[in-house]
Amino acid sequence: MQRERISIPKNVLYIVMALLLYVLQSSWFGMWSIRGYHLDLLPALVAAAALLDGPAEGVIVGVAVGLFYDLGFVGIDGLYPLFFILFGLVAGAMSRLTLSGTYISMLLMTAFEMILLGLIRYFVYLLPQAGASIGLVLQQIIGGTLLTCIFCFIVYLPMRKISRIFADR
Repeated sequence: MQRERISIPKNVLYIVMALLLYVLQSSWFGMWSIRGYHLDLLPALVAAAALLDGPAEGVIVGVAVGLFYDLGFVGIDGLYPLFFILFGLVAGAMSRLTLSGTYISMLLMTAFEMILLGLIRYFVYLLPQAGASIGLVLQQIIGGTLLTCIFCFIVYLPMRKISRIFADR
C-alpha cells in the first residue's frame, strides 16, 4: 500500500482560507441574507478539500471547520468537529473510488453534507430543546443548501488553484 504525502503548506493555506471564511461568515455574511436564508460556505471547504486532495486533507480541513463551528454556533460541543472529520474522511474516500474532483461533484457533496448537518442539528439540538417544527426546519435547510450551492464557486476556485499548485511539487 502506498502512503499518501501530506503537504503542510497546502494544509496551512486551507486552514487560513477556513479562518478567513469563518471571519467573513461570522461578521459580513452573518448579517446578509436572501429571503431569510443565510450563506454558509464552511461545509463547502471540507467537501472541496476531500474531493480535490483526498481523505487526509478532508480530515484536516474538517477538524478546522468543526472547531470554527464550535466557536461560533450554539450546539453540543464536539459534535461539529466529529461530523466534519467523518464527512471529510468519507468524502475523500469516495473521491478516490467514484467521484471526480469536478465542481459538480463538490456541489453534490456539499448539498448532501449541508442537508445531513441540518438534520443532525434538528434531531440533536432543536427537537429536544425547542420542539421546532420539521417543516420549517426543512425549509431553512433546503433554502440554505441552495444558497450555498449557488455561491460554492467562491470556495471551489481558490481550493482548486491551491491544490493544483501543490500537486506539481
